[in-house]
Amino acid sequence: MQAVEETIVTCYPIDYYREEVIARGRLEIRETSVYERQDNMAQGWESINRIAYVHRNFLSKNKEHKTDSFYISDLKTDSAKYLATGIRSHWGIENKLHYTKDVCMREDAECTKDKQAAENLGLLRDFAFNILKNKNKSIKFACEIFANYNVKELFNILIRT
Repeated sequence: MQAVEETIVTCYPIDYYREEVIARGRLEIRETSVYERQDNMAQGWESINRIAYVHRNFLSKNKEHKTDSFYISDLKTDSAKYLATGIRSHWGIENKLHYTKDVCMREDAECTKDKQAAENLGLLRDFAFNILKNKNKSIKFACEIFANYNVKELFNILIRT
């Protein structure tokens, strides 16, 4: 991590991309800079070709939020826009998955101590959730079933499939 931060502080980016997006009633500014790999990387990290630095700034409930994120890549692209798009796509998937698995299904609150049982419950939740989505049910409907631990309704859906 030190080598990545050192690169960003001491080197000039090879490309820069800025985007301003209004989403969910707020303005978000994202700035992505791409850096070439330097010789200060530790042994074992030879496949790294680019370092991306993303600075995000947005206003939410009259409070300003700023975040800095660092990414490493084996890609040889110089395009900050290309890397910014990839990073956004990754986080879009991550956020949707997190929402369905944690908020809807309360997976983080799961307290099953047996590893095999926890895996089986996770598979069952994934299976049931995918059935609900394929039956054109809304995510809200699926969330209500999982949030209320409506096992009877869930069982009926599984049997009808």
